[in-house]
Amino acid sequence: MVEHPAENRGVGGSSPPWAILQREIFMRRINVAIAGLGRVGSQFLDALLSVRTDAVKVIAVAEPREELESVKKAKERGIAYYKDARDMLRSLEDAIDVLFDLTGDAIVKTELYEILSQTANKKTIIVPEPVAYLIWSLLNPKA
Repeated sequence: MVEHPAENRGVGGSSPPWAILQREIFMRRINVAIAGLGRVGSQFLDALLSVRTDAVKVIAVAEPREELESVKKAKERGIAYYKDARDMLRSLEDAIDVLFDLTGDAIVKTELYEILSQTANKKTIIVPEPVAYLIWSLLNPKA
């Protein structure tokens, strides 16, 4: 870690406050949920599960078609499963940092935002499909 020359060390040689904040920011885990595990969602799940870091964790998925391989894979990995994205968001509330909405359903999208508003959840960010696709393409440059 680079030391900031203008800061004094704390009592007993402990790290200065800016260094502690920097560590907390970089050590924070991002809890991710995915709504929709169809063609795009299943590939997105695979890409996130292949990333070797403790900084990102898929904590939940929502997909009405329980028979899909991606749902089975999520369950095998101990990821919480919901048939409905709205139920997932209501249940987990602000335990979700980032919710990737890959349902392609305008009604679900609208209702997810309404749930955030009704519950005063200021923490969860809903990421729409185009941004998810951008992230997925960065994770999979050969795609």
